[in-house]
Formats: sequence, C-alpha cells, structure tokens
Amino acid sequence: MSQRSLSQKDVERLLAAPDAQARIDTMTHLVRDLEAGDLAEAERALAMDILQRFAADAVTAVREAVAWQIHNSSLLTEQLAEKLARDVDRVAFPILRHAEKLSEGLLLDILRERRPAKELAIAGRRTVSPAVSDALVRNGNVIVITELLRNRGAVIAEPSLHSVLDRWGGVATVNEAMATRPDLSAAVVEKLILFVSEEIRNRLIRSHRLNPRLIGILVERAREAVTLLLLKPLTPREADVELLARHLLIRGRLSAPLLFRALCAGEIALFDAGMAVRANLPPENARQLAWDGGPHALKGLFAKAGLSFTLLKPFRVAIAVAKALDYRGGDEGRERFQTEAIATLFDACGNSQDREIDDLLLQLFDQTSAEVIEKALEQAGMPFSPLNT
Repeated sequence: MSQRSLSQKDVERLLAAPDAQARIDTMTHLVRDLEAGDLAEAERALAMDILQRFAADAVTAVREAVAWQIHNSSLLTEQLAEKLARDVDRVAFPILRHAEKLSEGLLLDILRERRPAKELAIAGRRTVSPAVSDALVRNGNVIVITELLRNRGAVIAEPSLHSVLDRWGGVATVNEAMATRPDLSAAVVEKLILFVSEEIRNRLIRSHRLNPRLIGILVERAREAVTLLLLKPLTPREADVELLARHLLIRGRLSAPLLFRALCAGEIALFDAGMAVRANLPPENARQLAWDGGPHALKGLFAKAGLSFTLLKPFRVAIAVAKALDYRGGDEGRERFQTEAIATLFDACGNSQDREIDDLLLQLFDQTSAEVIEKALEQAGMPFSPLNT
C-alpha cells in the first residue's frame, strides 16, 4: 500500500477549520486515514498530535465526536482514554462504556465524582469488577444500580447484593433485575424472595429449587415485621404535639428529615404541627396549605418554613398517598399507609439525581424513625413513648 504524505498545509487546514462541524468532518477523515495505515511514519506521528488537539478542542461537540470515533480504536492510547474519561459527561460516556484501556483505579476515581451519567456508563461496561460494582452500589443511584444488576458481565460481591436489597429491595425495577442474575447465593435469594412479586417469586423457587413452604414462612414473617423496615410511630398526646414541635424547633431538631419521617410514619398531627411551628402559622392554616391548598400552596408553606424546594416532590408524594387512602393519622390503616407510601416514594423519587432527595429517602431505611426522633426528644428534654415496644 502506498503511503500518503501529510503536508503542513493539511495540518493548518485541519487545525483552522472555521466551525465545529468542519473540524468534526476533517477529524473523521483523519481517523480513517490513521486506521487505514495510509500515512507515512512521520506523518502518522503528526496526525496523532492533531488528534490529541481535537480531543482538547474548546467545543464539546468536537471532543464528543473524537470520543465516539476512537472509543474502540487502536488509536485510543491510555493517556488519551484517561483524558476523555475525565471530560464532561457526554464526552466521557463512550469511553467509560466501551474503552478497555481504563484501569480499575481510574474507574474508582471517576466514581468519586458522583456523576450519574458517568456511573451509568461504567455500570454497563462489558466487564465490571467487584470493587467497581461495590462503589456503584455505595453511590446509591437506583437507575445505575438497576443497570449494573442487568449487566451479566458485572461481578457483584454478595455483601454488595445484600446492601442493594437492604436499601432498594422494595423497588420493583431493582428486585426484578436482581432476580434475573444467575449467580445468586442462597442467602441472597431468600432475602430477595421477600421483595419480589408472586410471579417472580415462583420463578425463583423453580430456578433455585427452593422449598415453597419455607419461602411461605419467610414471606409471612416479613409481612409481620414490615414496620421494622419502615418507620416506628410515636404517640405523644394530641394536646402536646404543638408543644413538642416547639421544643424540637428551639433545640434545632425540627428538620426536614424529621418532618418527613413523621409524615411517612403516619404521625400526621406531628407533621402538621411541625410545619406550623416552622412557618410561624396557626396550625389550621398550615394544615390547609399542606393538605387542601392548590398546586402552589405546599410550595408557599415550604417557603415560610424555610425548607428546601428540592424536597417538595417526596413530601407531595407522601401526602398524595395519605389523601388517596383517606388516612388521617392514628393506628387504623397506619401499616397500609406506611407500606404504600414507601413503595410509591421509591418508584416516584428513587431515580432522582438530586443528592438531597437521595439522602432523604435513604434515611427511611438507614435508621428507624423512632431512633432518630427519640434522640431529638432527649435533646429537647421531652419524654418518649413509642408504640409497639
């Protein structure tokens, strides 16, 4: 094959293309020539230098085009792969998803950025090591975790699988994705059985040769213990609820997470009183804004209460569940409300890319509400009297 010489004029034309699309077009031709071996050795070195410059172009679209052109090419050196992988999400994605020349250490370092798009790209790689899988699980994005579970090339250690179930087992997309994995241990399968639908449960029983009677016992025990997985309620006397809320506010404990726990626990009176106290409004006014107002009423209440608008959605979801079930607090219907609220919340908000919402939802599983509120009450100098203890 005859080799073509790359002239200085060619170089100047490639580097001085008047617009981004022109540079992308010339870069595409350059990559084609490089991969075809049509350039002499000196010109090839010069062309590789030009490719490096395109990979550092000021226009994102040019860098993105470079990444897609060479993500599976021999032209992708380790240095260039790392440079593109550390770029913005749309440039990094094809490299993080497809390029083989990325070390485990680099992938772990990139995961520390906590960029959902980059996490998603890594979760779908042809192979994913146990350490990288564990880092993806710990970052806690439910969409990324689902992608990881569906990836047969991902090796996920048993502790990571248990961690997924402990936090996200109630989310259908997660437990269904895990149920398709062929490498589950008996311990993971037994825990997974408690979360999945009856159809998937029967499929697991058949594929893993489980004892249906034993599984039935496990499921029944899980139902009996559902409130331990959700939130323990409190029973302060109704007349004391506003006083309790004021004590918590004075002690700096009447936070958004505590109010969210109270709401999801079915402690409607405590939630209403807490919002009223934070917003410095009469309780009835706060209740109407939270429950009976129009689409902007709760946002107005949040503004008065000094709560982040980012958290509006999970509060709205929990309130909507209570209204749909006609649940107004108290023991009757509490367990049904808690179960429905937690399932709806994770379906509606579990794929959020906002860290405040992620943290709010994860707290529902990380620690029972009773433990959190008990600490707050102790600091406020108030008595604590949980139900069912």
